[in-house]
Amino acid sequence: MHCDAASLMQTPLFRNTVQHVDTAHRKLSRLFSVVWYDLSWRFAPPGTFRQRFEQAIVNMPQGICLYDAQDRLQLVNEQFCRIYGQPMASLHMGMRFYDILANSCAVGNYPGRTVEDIYRERKAHIDSRRPGTFLQELGDGRLIAIYHQPLEDGGWVCTYEDITERRRAESRIKFLAQHDVLTELPNRLLFNERLDEILATAREDSPCALLCLDLDGFKEINDDLGHAAGDLLLKEVARRLLVNLRKGDAAARLGGDEFAILLHSASASEAVAAAHRVTVALNGKYDLDQYGEANVGVSIGIACAPAHANEPEALLSLADKALYAAKSAGLGIPRLYDDHLKSETKTTSSRSSLGKKRREPSGLQALRQAANLANDLRVAMHAGHLCLNYQPIYDTCTRRLIACEALLRWNDPIRGNVSPLEFIPIAEDSGLIGPLTEWVLLHACTEAAAWPDPVQLSVNLSPLNLSQPSLVTTVTRVLSDTGLAPQRLILELTEGLLLERSNTVRNALLGLKDLGVELWIDDFGAGHANLSYLQRLTCNVVKIDRGFLDQHDKRRELLGGMISLAQSCGLRVLAEGVETIEHDALLKELGCDLLQGYLLARPMSAESLRALISTSDFSVSESPNLALI
Repeated sequence: MHCDAASLMQTPLFRNTVQHVDTAHRKLSRLFSVVWYDLSWRFAPPGTFRQRFEQAIVNMPQGICLYDAQDRLQLVNEQFCRIYGQPMASLHMGMRFYDILANSCAVGNYPGRTVEDIYRERKAHIDSRRPGTFLQELGDGRLIAIYHQPLEDGGWVCTYEDITERRRAESRIKFLAQHDVLTELPNRLLFNERLDEILATAREDSPCALLCLDLDGFKEINDDLGHAAGDLLLKEVARRLLVNLRKGDAAARLGGDEFAILLHSASASEAVAAAHRVTVALNGKYDLDQYGEANVGVSIGIACAPAHANEPEALLSLADKALYAAKSAGLGIPRLYDDHLKSETKTTSSRSSLGKKRREPSGLQALRQAANLANDLRVAMHAGHLCLNYQPIYDTCTRRLIACEALLRWNDPIRGNVSPLEFIPIAEDSGLIGPLTEWVLLHACTEAAAWPDPVQLSVNLSPLNLSQPSLVTTVTRVLSDTGLAPQRLILELTEGLLLERSNTVRNALLGLKDLGVELWIDDFGAGHANLSYLQRLTCNVVKIDRGFLDQHDKRRELLGGMISLAQSCGLRVLAEGVETIEHDALLKELGCDLLQGYLLARPMSAESLRALISTSDFSVSESPNLALI
């Protein structure tokens, strides 16, 4: 497919691509024009410098063409011929620009266009004597960035660069910012944007419906067969969902084994019918390749707009309540929100619909177990059963210790070591997340106050912390009590925070920035954030999700694109999960700023960290990181 320059430059992705290549091409062409002009009168006889100059032209990664004031070719290199599929022998000095375009058309570089049209368009720009950047899509789908620079003698020079792979990497990054990496379904951020759009048009005569889904038995598959088997199952669930959607409907993965479906122009009865079809499609056996077969079910809760709610948060809450009722019943029958549910005691947080892992509701026993775990956690905060370990973070190039991530651990005298993946959701459900975060802040800031000034501290906040109006007050008090300067504290946020949804969250972030603390984004690229999201946060560092270091065909392109885009926005990049020498070498080559992982240092006690810090050189100030879990 061919797109002319004007239409290509109207798309956001192409404009972004132009911005990346424009500066480099502009400098290169201007430098070339100056050198060429100087050589034209000072080094006309062949000599050593002229030979080196010609060698540089031959070995340039970009194609280049130089024309005189009569649009006749004066210089061309082999890279230009490779890009446009033209034999070097077919181009000669003094050849007209029109004839070169005709040759290019003949080999299929301009499908659907005549040489006259192309020449007229390009000639108009040449005669304007203005520099410019163009994007050309060739007949084989490759994208070429062309930079045009007029010369003082009336001639002009163009450089040509094949940016196809860069565009593909940027497209993939943009896709991953809005989609789940595993299933490639829309993620929570894109899902909520679509929910906003569909609710804006929902009326009594044109209703819509929201279906919240939770798989039954998924945890057992992960436990018995492993996470690889669970991943295969989730991919198949996503495929079955898409097969059973109407055109215009949308499915999303909210996190874990939670999914959602948006039905446009659907009444309550139509939504229930759709939920039954999805139930039939998802229930039953799944072939998990070498892991054998597995059986899962699905529970579905339904809420309709505008009958039940008009606002996104309210509709999510009601669908989530209906889901909990369906799951508690254990019958595998979809549940539509109704007046009976309105009067029931709310036994699960509506906030779990934003992606937090729900407890498996196996009746009163599960609820009692959760309550007991919450009570034990409350005791642990006061009985000395919680502690913080620290894992260093290093500068990629200098290997200077610049950061320390603190990891919250719970060693219960009866339960043993309790995973943060287990007790953090319980803390959020039971209302303990506020006191738990304050505990981490107090103990971590006390420890960090004894570190040298260049070392900062970062605490990972739960999304629920930001919804608490007292957060800024709590942070201010802890800093005052411990003597840690605000600029030494970094608060680490997750991509799942839906900042545009809540004035309380926005006000909290503004208050924290006014206080002087930094903001970092954790697990960037896991599927929720985008660059505009980061710019609204005015964050300082992005932490690339460790999954991007896993071996796959496009790992280098994706990592390089993410690092380049983040750094072009003024952000530093931290890669976590660095466990091999190959990881280290790749990230250093791609220009990643900070590294963390078992290859460099394992988590250690506060005492061991003090010993490490005492032997470290802090002549250059950098920023560390402390996380909640």
